[in-house]
Amino acid sequence: MAQQLLNLKSTSYEHPFDKAALEAMRKLPLFQSAMGFLLNWGSIKWRVVELCGNNFHVTKASCPELYNLVQNVADTLDVDRMPLVYTQWCYGINAYTTGTPEEALLLIYTGAVDLLTDPELTYIVGHEMGHIKSGHVIYHVMANMISEILREMGILGRAGMPLQLALGHWSRMAEFTADRAGLLAVQDLDAALSAIMKMAGIPKRYFNIANPHIFAEQAEEFLHDYGDTANTIIRNVSILDDSHPWTVLRAAELIKWVNEGGYQAILDGARGIECPRCHYYIDEGRTTCPICGNTEF
Repeated sequence: MAQQLLNLKSTSYEHPFDKAALEAMRKLPLFQSAMGFLLNWGSIKWRVVELCGNNFHVTKASCPELYNLVQNVADTLDVDRMPLVYTQWCYGINAYTTGTPEEALLLIYTGAVDLLTDPELTYIVGHEMGHIKSGHVIYHVMANMISEILREMGILGRAGMPLQLALGHWSRMAEFTADRAGLLAVQDLDAALSAIMKMAGIPKRYFNIANPHIFAEQAEEFLHDYGDTANTIIRNVSILDDSHPWTVLRAAELIKWVNEGGYQAILDGARGIECPRCHYYIDEGRTTCPICGNTEF
C-alpha cells in the first residue's frame, strides 16, 4: 500500500516547465478577460451535464474496486475533495479531467481499466488527480474552449492566437507535473514507466514480457541524443498541435526527477508517524490512529 503523503502541496513537486509556462501565460493581455468570460459561461455546466449523461458513473456500489482505487489515490495525494468518477468507452489507454473549480470530473477510458494492471492504473489515475490538485482543470477547459471559439471565428480569431498558443504550451508542460503526481500516487517507478510504455504503443501481445527498464534506457538515450537547445526547439515545434508531450520524453523527465532526488525528498517530507499496529501514517500531532484506533505511539 502506498504511503499517504500528509499535507502534500502541489507546489512541492511542480515541474519547472509547468511553472514557467503558467507564469508566461498569466502575463498575456487577454488572459484575465478570457478567464472571467469562461467562468461566467454556462456552456461549461452544459458540458458537465453532457458527460454525466453519456458515461458510466463509478460509485462504491456500481464499481467498488475501481472506486476504491480512485479513493486510495485521492487519500495518498491528500486531495481535498474526491472528484466525480466516470468511465468512457474508448479503447485507448488514457483518462482526463474536466469540470469546474467547484466540481471536478475524472473520466477514465475503458481501455485503461481493461489493459492496465492495478499499479499502472493507479499511476494514470494519480496523474489525473495531480491535475485536480494543482488546479489545472479550469485551464484545460479554457484551452479547449478558446481553441473551439477561435476556430469558429476564422480570420477574426487571429487576435487570440497568442493566448491559444500559450494555453497549448502550458497544457503540455503541465503533463510533467501530473506525471510526478502519478508516480507519487503509485510509488513504483517501474509501474509508472510500464503505463507510459503501454501508452507509447507496445502491442498487447507483448504486455507480459515488456520490460520497463528497457523503455527507461530508450528514454535516457533519447534525452542524451536529443536534449540540446536545437533539438528542444524542434521538439516544441513538432508538438504544437498535440495535447501531450512525447511519451518517451515524459518517461525521461520522470526518471530524471527520481535520479536527482526530488521524488524521495517528497516521500521523506510527508511521511508523518507510522501506526505500529496497522502501519497507516498520521500527522505527527495526532495521538489516535483513525484506522485502527491505536493510541500507543
